[in-house]
Order: sequence, then structure tokens, then C-alpha cells
Amino acid sequence: MKQLLVLAAAAVSIACSSAGSKSSSATPRADRSLLTIEEISRAGSQDAYTAVQALRPHWLTKRGVSSVNLSETIKIYLDGNLMGGPEFLRQITANSISTIRHLDGLEATQRYGLDHGVGAILVFTRRN
Repeated sequence: MKQLLVLAAAAVSIACSSAGSKSSSATPRADRSLLTIEEISRAGSQDAYTAVQALRPHWLTKRGVSSVNLSETIKIYLDGNLMGGPEFLRQITANSISTIRHLDGLEATQRYGLDHGVGAILVFTRRN
């Protein structure tokens, strides 16, 4: 009986360890806060706005802090420089983009300050 329990415990241990190794070797999920050059190219978009709208439309949806007196909008950064609101994305051609990253309200506020409560979109261009 004791040997049977030892064998059963060993079988459970092996099953658990092999199940864990399968999940760690599985294909990683795509980063939903990042748009890569490959994704943007496949979408066939002409500018950053249409790329974001087609591939990650929830990035353009207002969520987070707002008030009656203050109408916040998502902030757009181009290569680290604050450029304005989401309409600025229309001025960035798709073929100049390296990556686009989205920061939610909490991340953007921690990084850039309290006026970023609805988030930020960071566009990085290719360096030739």
C-alpha cells in the first residue's frame, strides 16, 4: 500500500511538472500595448491613426480621469516629444514608424504627470 502511494505521488509530480513545462514553451501572447512595424505593414495603413484604429481601436477610446471642467484627451508623443492629441497621429506616415506603444492612464500619469489620466500613445520612428 505504501509503495502504491509513493508511485501515485510520483505520477502526480511528473504530470504537474510536464504540464508546467508545456505552458512555458507555448507561443507567447502578443503584447497588446505594442504595435510593431510588421503589424503596421500588414494592415496597409497610410498613417499612424488608421493603423491604431484598425489594429488597436481601444487605444483611442477615452477612459480614466475626467471632470466637468477638464476635458482630457489621450496624449501623443513622437520620439519622446509631446505632440498633442490623437488627431496628430494622422500626420505620421505609416512607413516612417518603427513601433507604437500605448500607456494606460496609470502608466502615463506615473511617467508624465497628472494631466495624462486617459493615457498616452508613444510613436517611435525608424532611424535611417
